[in-house]
Amino acid sequence: MKKLLRVWKNLTFARQLTLVFLGVFLFQLIIVQGISGSYMKQFMKERIEESYQNALKQTMLNLEASLSGYKNAIDELFRNTDFVLAVNALNNMDSENEWKVKLNLDNYMKDFMTYRSEVRNMTIRIESGLQYGYDRQELELLNPKISMLHQDYFDSGIFEDSQGLKGKWVSTAYLDRKGTREYYVFSYGKQVVEWYANRQVGIGIVSIEESVLADICENAQLNDNKNANYIMIVDEEGKIISHYNKKMLGKSIQDYFQEKGLNEADTHNMILRETVSSTGWEMISVLDEDYIYHRLYEIQRIVLLFSVALAVIVLFLVLYVSKKMSKYISDIVVAMNKVQGGKLNAKVGIRQGEKNEISLIASHFNIMMETVNDQMETIRDSGQREKEAELRALEAQINPHFIYNTLDSINWLAIENDQKEISNMLGKFAQMLRYQIQKSNKIVSIEEELVYLEQYLYLQKVRFMDSFEYVIECQQTVKGCLIHKMIFQPFIENAVLHGVTYVDRGGLIKIQIGEQDEKHLYFTVSDNGQGMTEEQRRLIFIERKNPGNSIGVLNVLARLDLYYGMDYEVKVESEPGGGTAIRTIIPKRCSEELREEENENTDSGG
Repeated sequence: MKKLLRVWKNLTFARQLTLVFLGVFLFQLIIVQGISGSYMKQFMKERIEESYQNALKQTMLNLEASLSGYKNAIDELFRNTDFVLAVNALNNMDSENEWKVKLNLDNYMKDFMTYRSEVRNMTIRIESGLQYGYDRQELELLNPKISMLHQDYFDSGIFEDSQGLKGKWVSTAYLDRKGTREYYVFSYGKQVVEWYANRQVGIGIVSIEESVLADICENAQLNDNKNANYIMIVDEEGKIISHYNKKMLGKSIQDYFQEKGLNEADTHNMILRETVSSTGWEMISVLDEDYIYHRLYEIQRIVLLFSVALAVIVLFLVLYVSKKMSKYISDIVVAMNKVQGGKLNAKVGIRQGEKNEISLIASHFNIMMETVNDQMETIRDSGQREKEAELRALEAQINPHFIYNTLDSINWLAIENDQKEISNMLGKFAQMLRYQIQKSNKIVSIEEELVYLEQYLYLQKVRFMDSFEYVIECQQTVKGCLIHKMIFQPFIENAVLHGVTYVDRGGLIKIQIGEQDEKHLYFTVSDNGQGMTEEQRRLIFIERKNPGNSIGVLNVLARLDLYYGMDYEVKVESEPGGGTAIRTIIPKRCSEELREEENENTDSGG
C-alpha cells in the first residue's frame, strides 16, 4: 500500500487526473447505476402510488358528489307537497278519475327524468299495495309494467325500516334486457311522508343506470388500455357493482382477484382503495406496474449507452487538456514569482513529498499571501483613520454655528433678564458643551441623547422668547438602545430656525422615538412651521445640495450613510405653510457589547 502511495505521489498531474476519471467512471457504471436504478424505481413507485392515491380519492369525491346530487334531487321530489298529494291521490282514486290521477303522477315523474337521462325508472307503492311507476322505455300509462327488480325491493321491505326516512342506496343489480343490451342499475329508495300529518303515504324507488358509475371510473383512468389500469366499485358485501366488463357485475371481489391472479402484496400490480363514506362502497384501482416502469428501463438503457460513449470521448479530452494544463500551471508559477512583491494572505496546505504542478502553485501562493496580509492591514488602518477624520470634520461644521448662536442668546438675556435665569442657561449650556466635546463619535443610549436634546430645546426656547413649545415622546422600551451622538440634532435645529420661528404664536416641535418593527427604530422630528416646497425637498434630501442654510441636514445624511450604509431610510412630509415632519428609520441596536466595541474603536482612532 505504501509503495502504491509513493508511486501515486510521483505521478504527474495529467496521469493522476486520468486515473481518477477512469476510477470514478467505473464506480459510477458498476455501482451507482445499479443503486440509482433500484432507488429510482422505488422512488417512482412511492411517488406514483401517492399521486394516484390522491387521484383515486378525488374520483371518490366526484362519486360522492354525484350520488349526493341524485339523493338531494330525489329527496326534494319526495318532499314536494304537490307530489305527495299526487301519491296520496292513488289511495282515493276510482275508475272515473283513475286516468287523471295517474296522468298527474306520471307528469311529475317525467319532469324529474327529463333532464336526467341516466335515471331509468321510478316506482311508487302506496300502503294499500298499489304500485305505479314510470319507465322511460315503457309507453303504457294507466297500467305501466313494474320492473321485477323494484317488485323484489318492495317485497323484501328493505325501505320499511327507520333508514327509509333518510333514504337508502342499493347496489347495482340486473334490471332487464332491451334488444341486445342488458341494463344494470343502482337504486335509491325512500319513504314518501306527508309531513304535516306525520303520515307515510308510500315508498318510492328511483333506479339509475350503472353507466354513471362506470363513466366516473373510466374518466379517472390513466389511459384507455384496460390492461394497464382500470377502476371498479364494490359494495359493502364485497360484490362488484361497477366494472368495464358487465359480466363481472355481482361477482365477489375475492373470486375476481383469484380469477385474475391479483394479489395486493404482489409487486406486479398496484392495488389502491378508497371508501365511499355515504354508501359504504369501495373504489378499487388496479395499476399494472410494467406500464409505469417500461419507460424507466428504456431510459436506463439509453443513459448507459450514452454514458459509455461520453466516457470514451471525455477520456481523450482529459488526456489532451491535462497535458495542456500542466504547461499552463507551470507558466502561472513563473508569473506568480513575478508578483510576489504584491501579496495577499491565505495559506494552502501542502502534503510532503508531492511533486505535481498543483503543489508548486500552492507553495508559491503561500509565499505571495504572507506579503499581501501586511498590505491589507495597512490599508484597513488607513481607511479607519480616514473615516474617523471625515466624521469629525462633518461634526465640526455643526458646533461653531451652534455655540455662536447660543452665546449670542445668553448675552442678550443677560441684558434683559435677571441673574438666576442666566445662571440656569449657562449651567445647561456648559453641560451641552461637555456632552459635545467628549469623544465626538461616541455611541450613547437614547436616554442620554434625550437629556442633551432637552437642554438644547430649552435654550432655543429661551432664545426665541418662548415663541414655541416642544414635546418629547419616547417609548420606555427603547431608551436603552444605542445611537451615534448628536446625529438628529441638526433636524431639530432646522425645525427651530427654519420652522417655528416663522410662526407668530403657537409654534410646536414634536420629537417621537419608538420601535418601527423588531429590527428598526424610528426618530420623528415634526413642526408646524413654514414647511418646504417640493423643490427644496428634492434638492436637500435627494440631490444632496445646499439650497440655503441646510449644511446641518446634509451633514446628518452624510453621517447616516457612513454609519448604516443602505440600511436606513429618511421620509419627509412637508408643504408650504403646513409644517414639516422628518422620520428617520435606523437599525435597532441595544447591545452593550456593541457600545463598548464601537467606543473602543473611537478611542483607538484618536
